[in-house]
Order: sequence, then structure tokens, then C-alpha cells
Amino acid sequence: MSIEQIKKRIPLLTFLISYKCTNECKHCALQGSPNQDEISMELGDVKRYLEDVTANYIVDEVGFFGGEPLLNLDLLISLIEEVKRYDIPNIGLPTNGYWGKNDLIAKKYVLKLKEAGINTIGFSVDTFHQEFVPLDVVKRAMKAAHEVGIERIYSITQNLGPENINNFFNDQNKKITEVISKEFEFCQVINSELQVRGRAAKQLTEYYSMNTIPSDKCLIFKVPMFMIDPNGWVFHQLCHGICIGNAKENSLSDIIKEFNYRKHPIIGKVVAKGGPQNLLEIAIEKGYKPQNGYADKCHLCFCAQNFLRPFYPNILEPSNLFY
Repeated sequence: MSIEQIKKRIPLLTFLISYKCTNECKHCALQGSPNQDEISMELGDVKRYLEDVTANYIVDEVGFFGGEPLLNLDLLISLIEEVKRYDIPNIGLPTNGYWGKNDLIAKKYVLKLKEAGINTIGFSVDTFHQEFVPLDVVKRAMKAAHEVGIERIYSITQNLGPENINNFFNDQNKKITEVISKEFEFCQVINSELQVRGRAAKQLTEYYSMNTIPSDKCLIFKVPMFMIDPNGWVFHQLCHGICIGNAKENSLSDIIKEFNYRKHPIIGKVVAKGGPQNLLEIAIEKGYKPQNGYADKCHLCFCAQNFLRPFYPNILEPSNLFY
């Protein structure tokens, strides 16, 4: 049996390039904004992370995230080219499509992305994003991506609760996704239920009943998908803000190897012991005054984390994800 055959797999490794964004969407879990710090992922760090992790794991896909990952196109291209050196089969990113301002600019962006190695692009299209980026601008970017031959193009729409629930946001989202489905047969349309954390925990809770304490369990940490931010903080792809280490201080592959969700001081309480409600009880023991109810389990978990930050330094990070 070869070394490659016995290596463990990482389905997805994501580099969060920057928290800076053209938008300040009401729902953003990462609190992307034009006002976020200028700090960005550095090429030298990505080189080190990739050399380390690919020596010990098989990485199926690398993603680039933000903020808006295309804000610094030259940096992004250099990072994609570095990933391509490792023959990782899938390289993708989501974008709000702000760069589709005209045909010339849109073509320039997608050509550079394709030549560097991108084969998947997702476009954020929903009421939240279209408050800042006109849908026609995004459509122009999508069309350009298709014309240059990007292999997979999808749209992602965030709904307030299940998509069949009627509210202003979901009603507008249906109109947006109908347009995308009708005009772009090549585009996979994905609807997703919004998780209430980050900025959504401040700006969108009024649209929820908020009269129950969610008791749902959380299983996402059992899937080995990881994200690294510009400061080196490493967290699970689907739950930002609960860190499992810092890759600027320790080897990324060692952080991943040593991660045991059952033993993590926060994740172990959330996953292995009954869900976010258990984390709420710990926060109450330390003086937190609970609300009468929460929008969903992520909202409950986020509120508990926000209170518990002083008790868990270097774990509930970075500070810009919280209040």
C-alpha cells in the first residue's frame, strides 16, 4: 500500500483571504464589511500551510472565502496558482459578483481566475446581497464565467427560515432565483437556510418568533472541513469563531491531527453533550442572563459564545466575529 493510499482525506480546506467586503449584508456570519481591517492572507503563509498539510493529508478541494475574495485580484490569483501546484482537483470560491460592472471587466476577472486554476464559482444572490449589488451586475459576471468555460457555476441564496416560509426576504429571494433559473440553465441554484449568528444576531432576530430555547443537536464538527483566516486562526468550515488552533503558531497538519471534537472545551460541550443548549447552561453558570428564546440553535450558540469569550481566550476568536 502506498503512502498516498494511507493518507487521511480532508474534503475541503478553505483560506479566508480577508474579512473586508464591498457589502455590509444584514445576515453576514463573518461580519464582512468595507470597514473591516485591511489584513489579508499572505502568500508565504499559504505556501507553508499547503506544504505542511499536503504532506500529511489528501486534500480534495481548496476554497477561497471572504469578505469578498476578489477584492484583491492579484493576491487571489497568486494564491490560486500556489494551490494549483499541488494538483488539488477542485479549486473554488464564492463571490458577490460586484466586479460584473461591464462586459470587459467581467471577462478580465473570470479569464484570470480560469487561467490560474479556478474550476468552481458560486454567486451570492439574495435580498441581502442585492441591497448592495444590482442583480444585473451579478448576471453579467455569471454570464462571463460561463463564456470562458468555468466548469461549475452555482448560485447560493440565503433564506430566513425554510424557503417555503413567507416573509419579505424569502418572497424577494423567490423572484431572484426564478430569474437565475430562467436565464442561466448552466447555473445550479442552491437555496440555504440562514444561520442566525454574526451580524444576523443583531439585525434579523425581529423576524423570528424568539419564544423557544432550541434543543437541536449539532453534528457538523464530525466532518473534517477546515478554514484558516488571515490571522492564522483555524476553525471548522461551517462554524467560524470556535478555534481549534492557530496555524501561525503551530503546524496546520498537527492542529488537524490533534483535533478531537469530543475533547475541545467548547465543541465538546456543543456536540458531544447535547447541543448548544448545554453551552447556554455553562454561560448561565458564569453570569449570563438568557433571553426568553432564540431564533435557532446557531443563534443560541452564538449568544453564549459572545458572553463566554473572556473565559475562553484563544478559542473564541477572532474578536471581529463577535460584539
